[in-house]
Amino acid sequence: MILKRFNQPAQSGQSSDRDSSALSASDWRKIRLLANCAVVDRDQRKISKLNQTIHQLSIRSVLAEHENVRLKEALINERQHRKRGKALPLEAEEEYHGGALFWSPRKVKEARDRQHQQGLEEEQLQQQKAEAACLREEQRQEKLKIVEARRAVRAAARLIRQEEKACEAADRASQQAACRIQQQLQQAQKTAQRGKRRRFKALTKAGLKKRVATQCGGGGEASGAAAGPPPPQSRHGRAIKLPAKYR
Repeated sequence: MILKRFNQPAQSGQSSDRDSSALSASDWRKIRLLANCAVVDRDQRKISKLNQTIHQLSIRSVLAEHENVRLKEALINERQHRKRGKALPLEAEEEYHGGALFWSPRKVKEARDRQHQQGLEEEQLQQQKAEAACLREEQRQEKLKIVEARRAVRAAARLIRQEEKACEAADRASQQAACRIQQQLQQAQKTAQRGKRRRFKALTKAGLKKRVATQCGGGGEASGAAAGPPPPQSRHGRAIKLPAKYR
């Protein structure tokens, strides 16, 4: 029994160590029990002082929580009370010199009707402002669309101009290539014609030479036959040309 009595605080301390969840301020009795189990020194004055401190702190925490709740409720009520209605536009008489005034139900009804009409006018004015703002926004969007369309048209025209320039450059390049090929063909034709002319001239010159030689040979034979015997020849068959004084 004695061992069990001494082991009970240790067991309770172990169970409290296992329970690691924090206690709230309202559970001050459990806090005091845990403090008694955790204190090694069994001085009753120190334990009572510690318990009183824990009790006071717990009470202050609970009171602060209740005060915060009440203050929040009071703030919400104050905000709700601030939303007060508008005063009725009651028209006082011209000869009013102060003091209490009593309004007939007809005057009150007229004032309420005027207030309702003013509310309708204000709503209509707000609606007109909203419609004007929407119209301005629509106009702004339309302007943006027009600007974007113009920008797209300019970009398309720019692309078309670039394509046209590219086509023109390709046409010029093809024309220049065709001109170069034509010039080369003409040059080749000219060189061929020049070669033909040269060959023709050479052939004509050779033919003329042959004709001249044949004519010269035929005329010599005729003149020799008419003049007399042929000229003397050497032993090797070569013609001997005599000087003019021996002819």
